[in-house]
Amino acid sequence: MRGAYLALLVGSWLGVALVDRRWRLALARRGRSRRRAVAVVALGSALLLAWDVVAIAQGFYARGDSPALLGVWLAPHLPLEEVVFVAFLCHLTLVVAAGVGLVLDRAPGPRERS
Repeated sequence: MRGAYLALLVGSWLGVALVDRRWRLALARRGRSRRRAVAVVALGSALLLAWDVVAIAQGFYARGDSPALLGVWLAPHLPLEEVVFVAFLCHLTLVVAAGVGLVLDRAPGPRERS
């Protein structure tokens, strides 16, 4: 089924985006926080893609022939799905980190002994 992997990535990302929007954790924040989150996702994605390019050049990664891939190659051995995956991974990491921070902030603190 051609494009299934990309469809699943986009569907997963939509779920993360809904969680992000509901609790305003990362990209759904306003003002400077949103700009910082966008910068972190962009920079993280760029670093991970650079890592991929170096690994491809060193021969660690090879082109997969999965029927689930869409078949759009941005560079040799670099499918479109990889770019979407690394951006999704960066956004997911921000949402999880912010969510954990929110839970910890709302948790009752240590009780003092009398």
